[in-house]
Amino acid sequence: MASEKVNAKVFDSAGKENGTVDLTPSVFSATVKTELVHGTVRWQRAKRRAGTHDVLTRSEIKGGKKKPFKQKGTGSARAGSSVSPLMVGGAVVHGPTPRSYEFRLSKKMRQGALASALSAKTSEEGFMVLEGMDSATGKTRDAVKLLKEIGVSGQKLLVIVPNEASDQRDKFALALRNIERVTVTPTAGVNVYDLVNSTKVLCVRAALSELEARVGKSA
Repeated sequence: MASEKVNAKVFDSAGKENGTVDLTPSVFSATVKTELVHGTVRWQRAKRRAGTHDVLTRSEIKGGKKKPFKQKGTGSARAGSSVSPLMVGGAVVHGPTPRSYEFRLSKKMRQGALASALSAKTSEEGFMVLEGMDSATGKTRDAVKLLKEIGVSGQKLLVIVPNEASDQRDKFALALRNIERVTVTPTAGVNVYDLVNSTKVLCVRAALSELEARVGKSA
């Protein structure tokens, strides 16, 4: 329930465990509504579809006006057009045409799904907080070492960084971006699909307050 106290493990910039931090119950201990999560994932994936699939109908294929062969005496079934769907290289009937797969989903439902996804991840002890990015060097080997110290090496990991750009943030993201199965996103880009698709979530301390402010508005 949203009234229960909830916390997450905190790790310092070297990857050592450094106690816990209290989280906002309305964001990280909300009632998990699976129907909202499912609907939002469908909505996100639908928006990503190009919808450019298309087939040629009889009106779009050149030719077909002349009878391909005589009516009788060939031993073949009679045919009136070379672009008939029955002919090799002919048109397609009832095939896909360009269209949009998007559908409407209210902001309140999206916010509720985000709170549900974060709460589910927290209940599974899959949400962790990183104290800072002080040790960021921009080198992948240092980031690999950090993840190994935290204990999330090799897992599907979502890393949440602050919205405000800085040299420190850029170095931190640069070091992580080449690591397989690791996704880095600013607070504004946190979404339900990435949360569901990750095994663990590592949130930088500076981004935690931004995340709570963003989700807590209507959670």
